[in-house]
Parts: sequence; structure tokens; C-alpha cells
Amino acid sequence: MIAMIFQVLTLLDENRISYLIARTRPDGLTLVATLVGRRLEIFVDECDGVNVSVFVGDESVQVGMQALQAVLVEE
Repeated sequence: MIAMIFQVLTLLDENRISYLIARTRPDGLTLVATLVGRRLEIFVDECDGVNVSVFVGDESVQVGMQALQAVLVEE
């Protein structure tokens, strides 16, 4: 059986979705993919478990230091 991480990578590749891979925890990998109006965060753990978070936005853009400061204040 093919490890789940490779199944997820193949699915993203077949759909021509670019992604970044990060080692955010010692027990798995996080993949971040950006689509129009959506960001996917996919976590695959060492037991082949898969968790997916989908973040939806409206594609509006803010620029400049004031935009950055406003976002940080909201945190």
C-alpha cells in the first residue's frame, strides 16, 4: 500500500495544484496549497491520518505597512 503522504501528493500533482511542504511537528508533514479564493492546509501524520483545513477568502488585497499593522492588531 502506498503511504498516504504520497497519495495526497499525487492527488495534488494530478490536479496541477502547487504546494509547499513543511515539517511543523515531529510526527507528520503539513502541505499548504493555495487555490483561487481558498487555502488548503493538509496535515498527514506518521500513522497515515489526514486532516484538512480549508480557509475561504474573497481575494481582496491590502498593501503597505498599515495593512500589515492592521492584521497584527487583529491577532
